[in-house]
Parts: sequence; structure tokens; C-alpha cells
Amino acid sequence: MDERPLSGIRVVELAMWVAGPSTAAVLGDWGAEVIKLEDPAGGDPIRGMVTRSIADPEFRVQPPYELDNRNKRSVTVDLRKAAGQDFAYRLIERADVFVTSLRLEALARMKLDYAALSARNSRLIYALLTGYGDRGPDRDRAAYDYAAAWARSGLMATIQEPGQPPPAQRPAMIDHAAGLGLAGAISAALLQRERTGKGREVKISLFAMGLWMNATDLTIGLMTGNAASSEGRTQRINPLWSSYLCRDGRWIYFVMVQADRFWNQFCSALGREDWRADPRFANASVRAKNCAAMTAEIDAVVARRTRDEWTPIFDSHQLIWAPVKTNAEVLNDPQAQAIGAFVEIEHAGSKSTRIVNNPIEFGGVGAPKYRRAPELGNHTEEVALEIGLSWEDIARLKADGALG
Repeated sequence: MDERPLSGIRVVELAMWVAGPSTAAVLGDWGAEVIKLEDPAGGDPIRGMVTRSIADPEFRVQPPYELDNRNKRSVTVDLRKAAGQDFAYRLIERADVFVTSLRLEALARMKLDYAALSARNSRLIYALLTGYGDRGPDRDRAAYDYAAAWARSGLMATIQEPGQPPPAQRPAMIDHAAGLGLAGAISAALLQRERTGKGREVKISLFAMGLWMNATDLTIGLMTGNAASSEGRTQRINPLWSSYLCRDGRWIYFVMVQADRFWNQFCSALGREDWRADPRFANASVRAKNCAAMTAEIDAVVARRTRDEWTPIFDSHQLIWAPVKTNAEVLNDPQAQAIGAFVEIEHAGSKSTRIVNNPIEFGGVGAPKYRRAPELGNHTEEVALEIGLSWEDIARLKADGALG
């Protein structure tokens, strides 16, 4: 018996790249059956994505595609053709959830918008992911999370060092947050459907997710009229909440938000009990005014030891801190291993393939067993037979180009 909470739920996905597919992948992790609709002419474009770290022509696995398309079945259908649309309708009429990230005008043109599909299936949960929302002057603007969520939301500008270029985001950072958020909203809508018997539309935009991730600073601006701006290490109000470089060239980050609470043990950990009597550093308010001087003092002390030498010292004094780890270090982090952060999927192109696990855990449910992402159109005939088509029907649709 499948004990995952969405076991028995049927999902149809019509989405590309990351945010929409990651939504459906999360639902699949939670037990749902996911059918991914793809264009026969190449499918989801992320299948061909190559980054500098995987630009090896002999490497047969595409990690970005595998990550967000695990636990799915792929059906190739040409939705530009009437027969292809009819095929999709038959699938969606049997589905509990429809997940899409297509542009609004494309959905309306193919009659795959909420009004059209809810008329066919009143119990359908229609999950829409857009760049900037479904209303307003930018509703039709093309977007990736880098643009809509990272640059447009204020996040990029706020965390850049003054006078430096805006910092680069790594691939799909906010896409995955949006996907997890939308999966949660879908789950809430499914719960409501159990009470009312009616489906509904749930929506999220990359722009709104970026604003939500920047919500603390933006709310301060809304309530006080003083919007947060970029600040350097020596300009912060709390030098105990900042980054410092160790002797071995590795960084650590102190996060003593309650600076006065940790002040005495911080001075002890760094071997500078004399700071306690220094009037420049008497309390958090004074240290804020003397942030540059305090930062320089801490810089000099931290630079005397390597990060590994500091680790037991900081921990024994119960400081709140973390090593600033590289991706290579994270892959072997024992705490990541302990919480099951990386899971394996079997793959024909490799002995084994590890991906990052869904961060949500359900008590009493065993360790996940992820299926590899499907080849393009791998399940077209299988799914067509499940919805009642005959082999003759399938052959006719393939000859017409409606199915791949």
C-alpha cells in the first residue's frame, strides 16, 4: 500500500523548464501519478540544457531534466492540432490536477485555460504558474525566475555589494521555491475539494514568489517608508551578523542576530575578553555606530586560524554560525547525508544517479524510491490505451501527427 498522501491523485502537466515541472515532480514525490505532455518536436527544452559543468558529449544523463521530471510518464502530443487537443481533453477530464506554465495567450488559443477545462471537469484543480501574474501590464511578458523573481523583485539589487555589479543567481533557485509553494497550494485545494466537491484555480507567479522571498525588507519599506538598500560589510548595524575570512581562504558566516545575548561568549570564543570593556563595543547600539572598527577587529582575529580550527571553538561556545561551503563540499556534507538530502534513481545511462531530494518529509512514510525521468514520448501508447483508445485509434493519430 502506498502511504504517501497524494496516492491515487492524477496529474496532467503541460509545462516547460523548471518551475512548472518541479511542481508536478513534488506532487509525484507525494504519491500522485503524473503525466507530462510534450511537443513531439523536441519536448521540454530543458532536455537539451547544457551547463559548463556537464558539457561532456559522452555524459548521457541531463541532471536538470532528471531532477524536475522524476516520477513522471511522458506523452508526446501536438496541441496545435484539433485531434491533439481532443486527446489532451480526454486526459484532463480524468485528472484531478492540471499544472501548466504556458503563456496565457497560448492556453486561451488551445482552449486549455481554466474556464474551458473547468467546464469539462468541475472537480479539476487548475494550477497556473506565470512570470508576472495573470493581470496587469506585464501579464504577457516572457520570464524566467532570474528576471521576474531575482532581478525585478529587488532581491538582486538589495544583496549586491555597493559599487559592485549585481550578483548572479544560480540556475532555478526561485523556480524551485515557486514549485514547492504551488504544490502546497494544490494540496490545500484538493483538501477543499473533499469538503465541497468542486475544483478551483490556484495561481502563483515567479514575480510574486520573488516579492515573497524579499517580503521582510519590502514590508519594512511599506510600513516605514524607508526601503532597504544595498550595504557593505562595514556598513551593517550588526558586525556579529556578517561574513569573515579564515586563514585558509575559506569563509564563515556569523548569524548572531541577538548580538547582546551572544556578546560575552563571542568575546570568549575569539579570545578577546578585552572587547567587553571597550566603550566602542559596549552594546549592540554602540557597535552599530562602530561597525567598521568592530568588523576590522573580528577580521584580524578570524584570519589567525583555519575554518577547521575554528569549528570546535565556535561550537563549544554555542555561537550561531555556519561555514560558507562550496557545492563540492556540500555534496559530501555529513548532515546532508544524515537527513537524506540526496537520493538515487536508476538510470540506463549511468550506474546510478543522485538527485536532490524533496525537502518535505511525512512521518511514517519510508524512504522515497524515485523513478528516472522518462524518455520523450516513452508512455504515449500506454497512456492512450488507458483512456480507452484502440491501437487503430493510436495509429491514426500518429499518422495525422497528433501523437508523437
